[in-house]
Amino acid sequence: MNAARFGFSVRDLSGMPGLQMISEHRADDKFLIVGAASIVAKVTRDRLVDELSKEFGNLGSGYPSDPVTIRFLEGYIHEHGCPPSCARRTWKTVDEIIARISQQSLADFF
Repeated sequence: MNAARFGFSVRDLSGMPGLQMISEHRADDKFLIVGAASIVAKVTRDRLVDELSKEFGNLGSGYPSDPVTIRFLEGYIHEHGCPPSCARRTWKTVDEIIARISQQSLADFF
């Protein structure tokens, strides 16, 4: 991802067009405050995933490469016909699962 373009996007979404934004790759390694914010964000995310697990069952880590998360999404979408409310609608993983589940095979016609 282009770091400068990401910074412009964040600034635009902030609603403060005059905001000075510095956006760099690996900023959490270069700047103590960014590293601290990264840790707080990860801990908060992990707590939220734990809360969602209480509602939905074991959904793994929530990362797209996690086989447990993928199995959870496949099962949920297969059963309900749509992703759970906690899944990002713009997530490529969700799109691929929906496409795979909705694809008919020859066996469906016999």
